[in-house]
Amino acid sequence: MKISRLKRLSWTVTSIALLLGSTVTFSGCSKEDGRIDQTEEGTKLDGTKLVLKVSGIDETQQTASVKGKASTNSTSLNGPKLLEFPEFDALIEIDNNVPFKAAQFTTKAAATSAHGARAAAMDNGITYRLFLFSQDGSQLVSSTQFTTGSQGAIDVTQGQTYKWVALSYNNGEDIPNINTGNTTIALPAGKDVLYATGEVAVPTGGANLNVPINILFKHKFARLAVELNSMGMFANMTGAKVEIAGIKTATIDVGNGTLSNLISADQEIAFSSFADIDPSYQDAKIAYVYTADPAAVSGGIKVNVSNLALKIDDNSTRQFSSTPANFTFNITPVLGNSHRLLVNLLESPLTVDGVRWARQNIYYQAGHNPYRFHHTYAHSNARNTYFSFKGLVPDRFGVNSDPCNEVYPKGMWRQASESDFRKLTGFLGIGGQSPTYGTSNGRGYFEYNASGTAAPYPNNKLHFNFNGGSTSFAVVNGLVQINLGNFGTRAEIWTGSSGIKIGGLLGLGAWYYHGEKGIFGNNSADLTANLLNISVIGIDLIETQMKNVRCVRN
Repeated sequence: MKISRLKRLSWTVTSIALLLGSTVTFSGCSKEDGRIDQTEEGTKLDGTKLVLKVSGIDETQQTASVKGKASTNSTSLNGPKLLEFPEFDALIEIDNNVPFKAAQFTTKAAATSAHGARAAAMDNGITYRLFLFSQDGSQLVSSTQFTTGSQGAIDVTQGQTYKWVALSYNNGEDIPNINTGNTTIALPAGKDVLYATGEVAVPTGGANLNVPINILFKHKFARLAVELNSMGMFANMTGAKVEIAGIKTATIDVGNGTLSNLISADQEIAFSSFADIDPSYQDAKIAYVYTADPAAVSGGIKVNVSNLALKIDDNSTRQFSSTPANFTFNITPVLGNSHRLLVNLLESPLTVDGVRWARQNIYYQAGHNPYRFHHTYAHSNARNTYFSFKGLVPDRFGVNSDPCNEVYPKGMWRQASESDFRKLTGFLGIGGQSPTYGTSNGRGYFEYNASGTAAPYPNNKLHFNFNGGSTSFAVVNGLVQINLGNFGTRAEIWTGSSGIKIGGLLGLGAWYYHGEKGIFGNNSADLTANLLNISVIGIDLIETQMKNVRCVRN
């Protein structure tokens, strides 16, 4: 066997090639270096090439083989866990629910190469390097960089068997070269390291043979998808500072894929690196970091969030402070797998006598994230803020429903009960809290002293607007139409409690909070029994007036 090394196409080598009448072809590559042409005595290349096709990234989740490691074959690995902070709360969870875009196979061969795999698509313009070795891996034959979206080709010798390795950072960066004496590469921190390897036998017979290689990459590191979700704060995110600690990078031996020399790779994730999970909304964003360490991290992987900025419902920005909220995820990463570290941000409550109240009333907005709390303390007589007793949506009667339970993430809130409101009103004038009366644009409200953060919220008072309620209703084409009364002069808020004995009939009444300024200037807040017009209780609908609804934390 005769081996010659062509480090560069010098004038001398080119002249010799022309004299011998042979041709060397470079096709589909963006960078060529360290190339070795391997031929047998008396055998020419004859235009035989390896033709490369990238099939995607194998996202099949591997079950951990070491006891104690997290297996992402299950949906939920760790959580959910509620954490409370001064400015906002969070429900954190670890699972494998990572956004996925399936690869589209254009050839039968490509589909066959990914048989049984969950292959994700790769964008065009991603660089990767194809290292070609002798069959036993002892000699580097060639090293060529290519780009996804365009076909790559490498000249090879008929009758030879090669080992090939593909390496990418899943971006547009150049991939370093190696040589036979040193096949290691120090991998950059925070990058997705994709690796694939295989063996290809080049047949003999005929000129200009094309031998296909279908490359299905796998993640060498564990991929950590950090999701910030502000649906529980009912607003789009416009900024945040996010830092992550407890991750590592490594050195890879290209020839055999082993990782070594783990070093810390803690980093700040730029807010611009977070992509919208749904392009139409900015309330669920995801960014990826990568760790080469398959061992449990002492103290867990930490995600710190500060300087959170939200665009709220009056189109202003609610800016939270630079004091970080620290989230700890106790996880043992599985190399090659994807783990989601979910941070569901929640609006913090206000606490009165042990009851944790939502800061404003609930309203319903059909479509994305439909159950929401008002951000400001502005009065509202919008139709979507008034519900029937135990109704689920504002324009229909209901029975045994709780709109507060539907607030994202589901199950964190419930409708305030009679006993919750009794902590404010007392019973027959005994106990309770003393509200303060105020007006805004001529419309009244009550406020109670509470514990909880003020800025950037309007204040730390528990606030009830005098939004009134319906004085009558009618059903038109299956939808409830109402006439509104007492807007600005009375607060009317349903509790979730029924079963009041009225006129000797058990269960035909419901409690609601009634607040208004008295005739003589006194503040009057109590609970009032409302007789219900029941069609078929427990089966059909409860016909009631329409009032506001306030939620409390479960």
